[in-house]
This record gives sequence, structure tokens and C-alpha cells, in this order.
Amino acid sequence: MSEIVINCPKCERGLKLRDRSKLGKKARCPKCKTVFFLTAPPEDDEVELQLASPAPQPAVGVGGHWVPDNATASPAAPAPQPTVQPVAPMFVDAATQPGGLEVAPEDKGGAAHLKAIQKKNARRRNVAIVAGVLTACALGGALYAARDFVNDVKKEQAEAATPQRDEETVAEKDELEKTTAIANAASPTSGEKLKLNGLPLGARILIHVRPAELWAAGSRGEEFRYCLGPIGEWAEAAIKEFTQREPAEIEQILFAVIPGVVGEPAQTAAVFRFVEKQSKAKLILEYGGDANEEFGYKIYVGDTKAFALIDLQTMAVCPKELASEMAQSIQYASPQDDGIDALIHETDVDRHFSVLFDPRSIARHRDTMFPEIVWPTVDQFSQFFNDEEVETVLWSLHLDDRTFFSEILMRNRTIIKEHLLQKEMRKKLKQAPYDIWHMVEKMDPKKVGPRKLIGRFPAMTQLFSKATIGGMGSRYAQLVTSLDERAGPNLALGALLTWDESTRTDFTKDAPVRQQSTGPKLPDLIADRLKMKIEVEFNRTPLQDAFAYIAEECKTGVDIDGDALKDKGYTKNMAQTFKLEGSGLEAIKNILDRYDSMCLVVEEDKKQFLITTVSFAEKNGQKVFEIK
Repeated sequence: MSEIVINCPKCERGLKLRDRSKLGKKARCPKCKTVFFLTAPPEDDEVELQLASPAPQPAVGVGGHWVPDNATASPAAPAPQPTVQPVAPMFVDAATQPGGLEVAPEDKGGAAHLKAIQKKNARRRNVAIVAGVLTACALGGALYAARDFVNDVKKEQAEAATPQRDEETVAEKDELEKTTAIANAASPTSGEKLKLNGLPLGARILIHVRPAELWAAGSRGEEFRYCLGPIGEWAEAAIKEFTQREPAEIEQILFAVIPGVVGEPAQTAAVFRFVEKQSKAKLILEYGGDANEEFGYKIYVGDTKAFALIDLQTMAVCPKELASEMAQSIQYASPQDDGIDALIHETDVDRHFSVLFDPRSIARHRDTMFPEIVWPTVDQFSQFFNDEEVETVLWSLHLDDRTFFSEILMRNRTIIKEHLLQKEMRKKLKQAPYDIWHMVEKMDPKKVGPRKLIGRFPAMTQLFSKATIGGMGSRYAQLVTSLDERAGPNLALGALLTWDESTRTDFTKDAPVRQQSTGPKLPDLIADRLKMKIEVEFNRTPLQDAFAYIAEECKTGVDIDGDALKDKGYTKNMAQTFKLEGSGLEAIKNILDRYDSMCLVVEEDKKQFLITTVSFAEKNGQKVFEIK
């Protein structure tokens, strides 16, 4: 087997290889110590490269042998004596002596050496993995602890920035949830919502009326309407103008007031429903106008107005200029203002009267919407419903043989929450009777009848305020009032007379000096005042309002111990329904007899009577007043 010379890939030293079977295995250069694979030179065609594998025979006992470059091979030359070496060299430096050779370890083979390296690398890799896992765990623990620390800091900052709700606030919210449920349950009607089909765009005031019921002979609605005086007459004239029928023939009508440019008169459209079905041909002849179908629905256009037959009981009427908008909204109602569209879902078509309006539009178009004589009242109205906080208002009334019902819904603007708006409006409503009193004391009605009613009007509004409970819904605040059926006409007449007298009163002057009453002197003792004759007619009147009425009639103060009532499971809203003509004590006894633990305490020093329970009276050292 001939020798071959292999150059070191690093130092390019020529190295002789005696055993071709070593090709493909690892070796180390004796000069530069570089480890590399043995490969035959390109010009050596006899060499066939092989994969690294263990040597077929161990190289033990074979020493390195130096052969001079100029020596010739002689078959007769004696074989050198073998010498025992620890490791057999695979190649020698062709330019060095035997003593300077450095051999590569070859006793275990290239594959074994490769396995040793792999095991060493595996150990290193395992150590690195364990170290990485431990590092990750430590880092994760640090991040988790840091997260908890950051969360604790954020929580402390949030708690510091937002004050804790005190017990009073919690109680107010709990009470509001209860009153909301009571307010919703108090509704005497459960009709469908109003539909805006047939109305043009841009409505800022919607007025819904049920004329057939309000104009029915002998009804509560008729009495209420009479008490409105000229307002009732104006409503009757408007209904006749748009429907060309008597109010009693119209089941319901929905007016839409559409303001334009500030300073110009607003336009009005209406959709109404007849009590009975009508003849189509008769209606066309009666209302007149030329047929027009260019707007997608057949309408009839006259000189000033246009109308459409939605069905044989329903018609839509609008100014001629708005005919196209009316026609396009018959099948699919046109969108109105956001606040109008939002609260229309809270309307009830069965209510006798409803008005849905935008306070800001009323204030802006006051001069063209209303006569000058009512401008001060409109200004007060706009101030009450502050348009900076209230976007839209829905006020509905219903009258029946037992109840006068009022509901006010106010859609809040985004700058104020529903419960806060409700609370603020309740304060305004409580303050209203005192504001009215300051106005009334400057009035000087000449007739005895109006003078008495005007003088009682502040007390009427106070009773209305006390009977009002608050609530809230999705994006609106709620005020609901339920009174005896007599309250409706009395409030209407009192408001009308007070407003009428206000138009003749100079409020810049001091109140006129009243002549001292020559009537009977009021008793000094509260116990004696409670013996005064009064007339009571309660119809599901809340307990606190019933006692407030008795106190007002007997000219005394009143207090109700809410904690005492709550201890026995009573509430201030328990309904009272009865009629009585007698003393105030008899009226109080009629209520107390229904509740075993409830009692009366007369507090002469405070000029009032107290409603409490026997156990709390004994606990507080109070003497129970015996009613004989």
C-alpha cells in the first residue's frame, strides 16, 4: 500500500499517511495541532472516501517510522524492529525527524471520539437547560411579584382618587331602585309606543292627545279640559283645523311642531286616527287636492296642505312644502332628533295627553312658537328643565275615575348621570312650591273665588311634590306622581288662575298688606287643632302624603319616624284609600287602626304630631296619645 501526502488545511504542512484505511477519519496536525478529516488528494484516483468508522484492527504496537525523501524502496531491505508505543501515529511530518513527531490519538476510533464529544455537549446542554429553567422561574416569580405590587399601587391610587361611598349614598341608591319599581308599577296604562309614520323630518315638539276620551260628556277629561280654560279651547280649535272633524270623532292625534330658521314661524304636521272607519271616496272629496304619486306613495296636494290616506281610519296632514317628506315616511318612519327617537320608545299611546320636546329648541324658538304673553312662563319652564343637562323631556298625564297620574321622563346629557339628574330634579320640584308662594304673595286678585284658589295653589304644588317618587331607566331620569282624581282639575284650574293673575302683577313691587283675618282663632294646642273638622278622600295615597294632608288641614306640623316603621316592616309608601268627614284625629285613627304597632305622639313643644311605634315611643320616653 503506497504512502500518500495530505496537506494540513491550516498550516499546509505535508503529512504522510501510510495506511489508506485511515482515510475519512480525524487526525491532528503535529505542528499546529489542528484536527481535521483525512481526505485523499484530488489527483489520487486510487483513494475512495469512506465514512468515519472504528479501525478494523487496533494500531497498538505500530510505531512511527521516518522515511527519507530520496530513499528508494528495496525488497531486500531488512524489516525494522517493532517498538511498543502507547499510541500509533497515523501520519508523520514529511520534513521532520522521528523524534519530533506528534501523533493523533486513534486508539478508540473517530466515531467513539465523536460520541464522547456529543456526550460532553449533551451534559453542557442539560446544565444550560436546567440553568435556563431556574432563571425563567426566578424571572417569572419576580415579574409576578412586580405585577402584584403594581396592581396594589394602582388599586391604592384608585381608592385614593375615588372616595368610598358612604352609607347614606348606598341607602339612596337602594331606595332609588325600590322607588323605580314602584313608579313603573304605578302606571295606569300599558299601551304601545307612539309611531312616527307619516310625519316629516325635523320635529322638535310632539303632542299626543286622545280627544274622544277627553271630550266625552261627563268624563273626568271633560272636567279637566274645562279647568284649562283658553288652553282647552285652543286645543279644540287645533284639532278641528287639522282633522275637519269634532274632537269626539277623533280617537287620537299626534301633532309635530317642526321649527325652521330662528325667527321664522314653525310648521306643524299631524297624524290622526278616526274613531270609526271612513269612506275613502268621501275623504278625498272632503279634503280635496290633486293626486300625486311621484314621491313613492299616493298623496293629495292642495293649495296649502297635503294629506295621505294611510288606511280607512288613519290620515296624515302636513304643509304643502313638506309633502315629499310625509310621503316617504308613511311606510318607514323618518328618523327625528336623537333624543326624540330615544324617548319615543317610552311613550304610551293609551295616555290621555303626552308631550315630547327638546328644551333647547323651545328656548331658541320661543318668540315664534308662543305668544308674547306667555314668554315669562316659557322662560321659567326652560329654566326648570335646564337644557345643559336635559336633552329631551317626555311628560304624560292620565285621568280616570280614581287617579290623576303624571309621569316625567328626562333624557340626560352625557355630562350628568341618570341618578344625579333625578336627584337634582327632585330638589327643584321640592323648591317649586316656595317659589310659587313668593309669586302668589305679591298677587292681589279682586274676586274672592280666584283669590282662594290662587292662595291654595302653592299648597297644591307642595302636595304634588310630596306625592312624587323618583326613578331612572336606561339614559333617563323619572318622576312619577299619583294623586286622587280630584287633584287633576284642581291643579289645572289653580295653575290657570295663577298664570292669568301673574300677567297683571308687577313683581318688582312689595307684596300688598293683607287685611287681618276676623275668623275664629286657631287653637294653641296641637291636640286641639287635631280636633278640627276636615274632609278626607284618599285613593291609594301614600302613607306619608296622607299624614301630610291631615297636618296641613289641621295647621300643624308632622313627623314620621322611618326607623320605627321599618323596625315593624312598615313603609312610608303604604297606600291609603278611604273617605271621611270628621276631625283630624278621626282620620289619623282610621289609619293607625290598620297597623297594630303604630301610634300617635303629640309634641306640643315642636308644634307637631309624630307617627311612630309603641316600642320606639317607650324606648325614647315619649307618651302615646290616646285617641278616643
